[in-house]
Amino acid sequence: MASAPPSLTYRFLRMVARSAAEVYFFDIQATGKDRIPDGPLILAANHPNSLMDTVILAVQTPRQICYMARSGLFKKGMIVRAIFKRIGVIPIYRTEDLKGRTDLNNDAFRKAYETLESDGCIGIFPEGKNSPDRHVQELKTGTARIALATEARNDFQLGVKIQPVGLNFEDRDRFLSSVLIRYADPIDVREFKEVYERDEREAVHQLTDRLLQELRRASTHIADERNHQLVRDVHRIYGNELAKEFIGELDIDLRPLTHKLFDRARARTGPKPDLDDKFTIEQAIAKAVDHYQKTDPGLVARVRMDIRRYRDHLRQVRLRHDLVEKKEHLKGRRRWDALKMTIYALALGPFAIYGFINNAIPYLLVNQVTRRQPDRTRVAFSGFLSGLVLFPLFYFLQGWALWTLTDHSLITVIFYLISLPITGFFFLRWWRQILAYRDRILSRTLFRSQQNLVFNLENERQNLIDTFEVLKDRYIDHLIAANSQEEVQIVDRPAAEPAAEPAAEPATEPATESATEQTAEAP
Repeated sequence: MASAPPSLTYRFLRMVARSAAEVYFFDIQATGKDRIPDGPLILAANHPNSLMDTVILAVQTPRQICYMARSGLFKKGMIVRAIFKRIGVIPIYRTEDLKGRTDLNNDAFRKAYETLESDGCIGIFPEGKNSPDRHVQELKTGTARIALATEARNDFQLGVKIQPVGLNFEDRDRFLSSVLIRYADPIDVREFKEVYERDEREAVHQLTDRLLQELRRASTHIADERNHQLVRDVHRIYGNELAKEFIGELDIDLRPLTHKLFDRARARTGPKPDLDDKFTIEQAIAKAVDHYQKTDPGLVARVRMDIRRYRDHLRQVRLRHDLVEKKEHLKGRRRWDALKMTIYALALGPFAIYGFINNAIPYLLVNQVTRRQPDRTRVAFSGFLSGLVLFPLFYFLQGWALWTLTDHSLITVIFYLISLPITGFFFLRWWRQILAYRDRILSRTLFRSQQNLVFNLENERQNLIDTFEVLKDRYIDHLIAANSQEEVQIVDRPAAEPAAEPAAEPATEPATESATEQTAEAP
């Protein structure tokens, strides 16, 4: 049975949010959207970026999502409360918010059951709170409880599915970063019918464990948060080699984001990099680092120190990994490059300065809003929301001033308003290209005047790559041995004896337990 189409209000809000997200993000990609089923569905996503997660998930999912959200969000004003009710947001109350009203969460779960029973789609973040970057925390059991309870109310004939969704942000704090959404294969809750009828708690825990495993596969998960920077460094130094070996030749741009923003994406000068391939390589590196952290932590510590030393040397001469890697490309054509950049800077400089002057005030105000945000997980959403308000507001005021204070025609005012965002983005591209050219000049000067220093840096980088090669081969051997042993165990495993009847368990906790334990909250 096909699910009902989104409401008019939801479609309008999603259209606005999609337009704003396409401006805010450098690139948004999604894989597995064809796996989104019809019928009763729970979208369960990791939660690295506060309210921005709800925006990204909503604009990429064709179905209307009824989020289960922290009740405090309903206190943001009458307009917000009315919109939330209009699009089906279900409030969840924490223990401190209940004040003895245990019926409030009972009502929330009843609405969740009814939404699923009417073939609706619910959005939940099962971690229950914002998670650290590149890390999926242990899950609350509420998602599994809702799914299993809904099926039990319908004698396991409804067909509720839970679809894990991995939200992968390249840099969750930065304007014009990239994000990849991975829709994993849905989990059919009916698979847990027999376990649920025998032991409800065991079914809840098995389903929660399964969901956790699938979420960590769909997301980049670094088990030890202390290794976050190490994984990123290995990826920057060695990611290109791994991609060529396991995926093939890729157009991977390893420059820092601040130097490549509009050189590729906004200028549309070439294909965007495949984020799924990029995050796949990063996931593989994270798993290898976790393996060595468990088996040889001393080795991990030594590699971390070697990378830190290499990074310090790069920082001292203001170089980057990719400039050391691509040293040969910086030789030759210096005069022609200088002439092109001079013409580019002078000829298009007036347009860029025009864009800067007309966008500077709202940009600086948005920057101040994000800087004052105490919670890092909310930096992106605060910038997104404040930009969505401040830029149109200032554009309106500028257009109004031009219309009322001058004799310009309406057509002139309209063209002026259209020019504001276009030239604002052009200024960013113009400025980044000048900075990138400045870096090339500094690098060429260094390569000519400090040959010994460059040679040492190249040796350091090559030594790190040689170390990574050895560790990669050892890790692959470990994976092959582990898979072979698992296959032998499956073949040699004797027939299982009938399971003993489980001991009597106390009744399942009532649905009125703490919302933070029972289900996940929006930020």
